[in-house]
Amino acid sequence: MKHSIKGLTFSTPVVAATALNRGRGSERFVASNGDLNASSKKDLLQQAAAFLTLASQTGAVPEAEAVSAEALAKAHKQMMTAATQDPTAHKELGEVMADELYQAANREGFARRFLAKQTLGQGQTPRVHMRMKNVTAAISTSATQTHTQLVRDNLYTPPEFYNQTRPFVEMKDIVTATGDVLEEKFVEATEGMGVQEDRTWRNLCLQTVGIDNDPVTFFGSMTASGLMNLRNQVSRWNLPVAYWLVANDIWNDIVGDSSFQQVIDPVSKHELLLTGQLGVIYGMTVISDAYRHPQHRVIDQGEMWCIADAVNHGMMTDRGGIESSPIDVSIEGIPGRGWHMVALLSMVVANSRSVVRGRRV
Repeated sequence: MKHSIKGLTFSTPVVAATALNRGRGSERFVASNGDLNASSKKDLLQQAAAFLTLASQTGAVPEAEAVSAEALAKAHKQMMTAATQDPTAHKELGEVMADELYQAANREGFARRFLAKQTLGQGQTPRVHMRMKNVTAAISTSATQTHTQLVRDNLYTPPEFYNQTRPFVEMKDIVTATGDVLEEKFVEATEGMGVQEDRTWRNLCLQTVGIDNDPVTFFGSMTASGLMNLRNQVSRWNLPVAYWLVANDIWNDIVGDSSFQQVIDPVSKHELLLTGQLGVIYGMTVISDAYRHPQHRVIDQGEMWCIADAVNHGMMTDRGGIESSPIDVSIEGIPGRGWHMVALLSMVVANSRSVVRGRRV
């Protein structure tokens, strides 16, 4: 995604996924049709694992979104210089970053994938229509605080809370840095906004553990039969199980187990892999955070979740974007440029039966 501020280009991606090579040879991971190069289903699973590992390390994206590291660093330096000289450019740069953060969260975020989403307008309040009465819901009261509540009616109004971050670059870093300070601050802002949404969702799910569905512990490698036992914790309540969220090391078990190779339909399109979608198994879409920067992963190694479809799982609301305001350095007391970014959200896992946690030890 590219934007311009007074003729300057802003773009977060750097490396095109189509340029990634397999091993030390010259063969590309991605063929001309956008599929991963693979000779069999087993090879496709292996290549997908290797591709995601490399993509997370390089920040690889689809080719249409890529820009060279040199051009990116040059454009970012120009934009930071403009922001130090012109209050309008300072304000616009923050708005562009906020827009990019919001689009990335909608494209890649777990919370926005697993929960039903509603955009609220002026005067509207969050309203969650419960599919079942007398169920235990997990509710967020802030970006980091959650609690459970027995909901006896079909309609629930969860509270809204602020999700916010303050990326700030000191003047001495702007004028002396040899690296891309704007890109560094964008990575920090991503963690403060989009990644925090996913952490909030995970905290809600942790609140449900043991209420209706018992956590399942696996010893040794994950197997297809073990997955069925985990899935049945949710499906026994007559809820459709839509997703299987796995840590990146669980994907290695899938690759190495022949029983998984017989029942999984793996994704071959690299664009889908770069959003964390790995395939379909037992009717569940397999999702992983293996494609993410290691600092932006929200689930632990060996962790996994089976999740019902969004209408049975829960809801998230927002106000249509992220608001960005320039930080007043006279109040901050430190020369530099920065922005206060905030989104007004609500988030609820409306039925503790809709999710179950598994863990491999």
